[in-house]
Amino acid sequence: MNLFQIVFLDVVLISFPILVYLIYLSTNKNINNKTKTLYLDLTLITSFFMIHNYGINDPKIIPVLVLNSIVIFCFLENKYILANIFSVLIILIFKNTFNYISFLLLIYIFMNIMYLIKRKKNISNSIFIQIFITVNSIIYFFWIYKYNSAYFNINKLILIILSYFFIANIMCLIYETGKNILQTHLTFKELQQEKQIRLSLFKITHEIKNPIAVCKGYLDMMNVTDTKQVERYIPIIKSEIERLLSLLQDFLLINKNNLDLDIMDFNMLVEDTLEKIKPLLDENNINLKLDILDDEIFVNGDYNRLSQVLLNILKNSIEAIPQESKGSINISTKIKKNNYCLVIEDNGVGMTEEIKKKIKEPFFTTKKRGSGLGVSLIYEILEAHDGKIEYESEYGKGTKVTIQIPLYE
Repeated sequence: MNLFQIVFLDVVLISFPILVYLIYLSTNKNINNKTKTLYLDLTLITSFFMIHNYGINDPKIIPVLVLNSIVIFCFLENKYILANIFSVLIILIFKNTFNYISFLLLIYIFMNIMYLIKRKKNISNSIFIQIFITVNSIIYFFWIYKYNSAYFNINKLILIILSYFFIANIMCLIYETGKNILQTHLTFKELQQEKQIRLSLFKITHEIKNPIAVCKGYLDMMNVTDTKQVERYIPIIKSEIERLLSLLQDFLLINKNNLDLDIMDFNMLVEDTLEKIKPLLDENNINLKLDILDDEIFVNGDYNRLSQVLLNILKNSIEAIPQESKGSINISTKIKKNNYCLVIEDNGVGMTEEIKKKIKEPFFTTKKRGSGLGVSLIYEILEAHDGKIEYESEYGKGTKVTIQIPLYE
């Protein structure tokens, strides 16, 4: 085996456990510092074991130099005790290989002194590595040249020293690069988590507006002296408050929408939702036309979540109709291929093709004070119900929204 093959094998034997360690850290979210320290110790011990047992011992000097690379690495990671344990093991392993083992002791004493200086003077890792490698190389060169020249000629010895430079540097470079990539990956995950938290907060803000708006509408219309009106409006207001509390509780679970699935009559949901939205329709002078199936239509769904969907769509339709125009919203239902289809059409301002392509994106909105999460939430809820939604719109001519939910069989 030539020198290049030996160097390549040593780099693989050292780097493989380190890469496995870095990959493991990147794929596991909840690892405390104590566990990380333990895994890094095991990684370094594994690298040491693999070099000693599977590295090439001809020429004999290479395993000593490569194992010293692991000692340098231990000092870089502030593993002072482990570095000295490896130093003692190297001395014991190679005490009979070369004469004057005191040269090894000299190297490790120098390493410890440099480590203490590094901690006190905050020497950078790159300078620390180069000093170690240079001093190691010089001492080994004179040691071999003077006492063990029978093993190597000058040219071969220089190649070995250069190989050591390469192995030690590539090992530290791989680890430092891996750590930087890992840190970038973890930072990205933290940013994604922060984005998800912000998204959820925006969702909460957006969704609590609907039940509050309904409650405000009924309270504004309520005549406290009219007993019948109070008896009619109070249960609706109470229902909206309960839905609001349910929303707040559900949004505590940031990463997913909790569904409370049950067999429900979708037509009844449509009627209840229209009853809640009626004050907004009256306030904006919007004419509502209905063409709803009389039969009971059963689906397996979450009543409150689907109510959110309908309220969001109807609220968007109302807001899309200019106040000065004569507004109208048409709602129809039908059965199509084992799906319940609900169609909501308005004569509002409509949407351009560009807007239609973006409405599903979180935070995209054409409203001055909108959060841009209403449609995004609609898609999430319907997908969780194995349903879908389609938008057809032409700017200046209104919008048609079609919802499909699988029928309960």
